[in-house]
Amino acid sequence: MKSVRLVTFGCKANQYDTQVLREALLRRGLCERDRGAELVVVNTCTVTAEAGRKARQLARRLAREEPGVRIAMTGCLAESEPEILRELPGVEWVLGNGEAKRPVNFLRDLGLELDPEELGLPAGITEFAGHTRAFLKIQDGCDMACAFCIIPKVRGASRSRSAAELAAEVRRLVRAGHREIVLCGIHIGHWGRERGESLADLLEVLCALEVEDADGAATPWRLRLSSIEATEVDAALLDCMARHPQRVAPHLHMPMQAGDDGVLAAMNRWYTVDEYLAACERIRGRLDRPAFSADLLVGFPGETDAAFANTLETVRRAGFARLHVFPFSARPGTAAEGRPAPPIEAVRERRARLAEVGAETAAGYRASLEGCRDTVLFEGGFSGLCGRYQRVRVDPRSFDGVPSGLVEVELAPADDAEEEGTALWGRPLAAIRDSIPMPGGVA
Repeated sequence: MKSVRLVTFGCKANQYDTQVLREALLRRGLCERDRGAELVVVNTCTVTAEAGRKARQLARRLAREEPGVRIAMTGCLAESEPEILRELPGVEWVLGNGEAKRPVNFLRDLGLELDPEELGLPAGITEFAGHTRAFLKIQDGCDMACAFCIIPKVRGASRSRSAAELAAEVRRLVRAGHREIVLCGIHIGHWGRERGESLADLLEVLCALEVEDADGAATPWRLRLSSIEATEVDAALLDCMARHPQRVAPHLHMPMQAGDDGVLAAMNRWYTVDEYLAACERIRGRLDRPAFSADLLVGFPGETDAAFANTLETVRRAGFARLHVFPFSARPGTAAEGRPAPPIEAVRERRARLAEVGAETAAGYRASLEGCRDTVLFEGGFSGLCGRYQRVRVDPRSFDGVPSGLVEVELAPADDAEEEGTALWGRPLAAIRDSIPMPGGVA
């Protein structure tokens, strides 16, 4: 085999896993192609029935459109339904999680010979191909048992990478040009538990890193926490974030799943609505206008109209900057499998209504950022992502050429958000000092 195509479904952890496999294959001399590759590696997801359907559909289409292609199905769907995947045309390998996804074993399973040097390569990745931001998987697996979630069955128990290994990888990624490192995993709030450590311990180590460029100058870069449970944002973690505002983005993605205590209990979640909202207030008390985003499920078995009304009210009280809303999808082997769920028409209506309320809270949050200073990571144009997870655009007149890397700005709402696709203006601090006005009369 001389060429490979890699396709990823699912979460940030899966995207990281794909990059690990990509580097293992490219080191063997394979070139990456979008079409016509001899080998296609499909890294699958099984969180929802739709994710599984799309992966199987892709395998069938590849076999039909590219006869002779050799397909390797990896990841969570390969772990949960290997027999079904093995029956698909063109599928030659079905490699689940765990040992099968370690690069050395992966290469062996594909029948590729190993050089002795490869056995001593450092763990992790050297870059995050095609992305300005790099994902860094700090742990895998989950010890919880949410009624709707199959991930503990396919990813196993929580296990953490060492702080030293992760620090070395952060250095490699920053030196490769990535200016934002997103800490991800399956349950990152449990990082280090098996060793008596905490996520705050890891964050302290990473915040202390200074990465120098070729001229010996310090390179500006930042960290972002991906999905973390609200109840696991403890005092030590908040203290670290508050002491390093330039290093850690003031944004927390905290899955809520439902805003009704009865539904949360049925989901086997471990907090109440009041406990979740108290966590939000505690965080706001330590950080300057932090952004909260969340996942919510609609249509979970037992979700009544009254329970859904409670969720709408909880979302308003939380003041989310962004919502990710999903319809409940029963997964085989989970506690919720077989429970009667609300009618699909009701689920669609609830999903649309929740999206509307989410848009209202997002608009309110953006309005609160008037005059706030933040750092924007530019991605090849005149807009980028700020630390508070908002898309920000700038006036091209403020720069000599196209901006890159991290730039400090002062934020202001934009009136033409719908047309431009962004809702905030950013005025570079240098432009403020030079009294350059924002477009549209924004002071």
